[in-house]
Amino acid sequence: MPGQTIRLKSPKLGCIPIRPFLIFISSLGLFGTLSLLVTEPPSTMNVILGASSFVFNSYLFYGALHYNYASLGYAQNFVVFSMILSFAMLCFLPVLVTSCIASDYHKYLKAEISTSTLKISEDGEETTKKPQIDIFDERSFSEIARKIPEEDDKNAAVVKFLRGFGAGEMIVFMVVFSFLYSYMLYVMIKRLRKFIAARKEIYEMEMLA
Repeated sequence: MPGQTIRLKSPKLGCIPIRPFLIFISSLGLFGTLSLLVTEPPSTMNVILGASSFVFNSYLFYGALHYNYASLGYAQNFVVFSMILSFAMLCFLPVLVTSCIASDYHKYLKAEISTSTLKISEDGEETTKKPQIDIFDERSFSEIARKIPEEDDKNAAVVKFLRGFGAGEMIVFMVVFSFLYSYMLYVMIKRLRKFIAARKEIYEMEMLA
């Protein structure tokens, strides 16, 4: 019996009691999800993220509050999917963000928009309209060329490198933090489910005795 009493102690992760912690963070998750859906303008992405967060936190809150083994199992599956998604983001997202920042792609996009708007003009004779467009095109291209940093400019290259490096490191830090947080939740849910299974087994043994 002393060994069974030790096994039935409420599980902890270090000094953190698992069950109260899961109830607390799931309550915050439900409140934050409802606030997001109410305050933010409705969009497909917001609805998908909000619904997923609401379902996950509902399973986690109900399972931790009522010692429900199945509900915690569903929440654990959500956490596993989140870990897989974080790993995929770690492989592609930093490279995508750093490439967009370091390449100055948005400046070339602005150049394309500027040249396309210059083609729209009022009705008139072609003989007077064509030279005006040529002059405006030449001027606009010269202005765009002055704004876009040259590839051979060392200072511009250093600035772009630092911007891309800083953005990439920030993205890596956020994705790694998300993965570690999901892994912590996975360990907590797994230990709580083991505790529930052990308590149920001891209860059944006492009923048979």
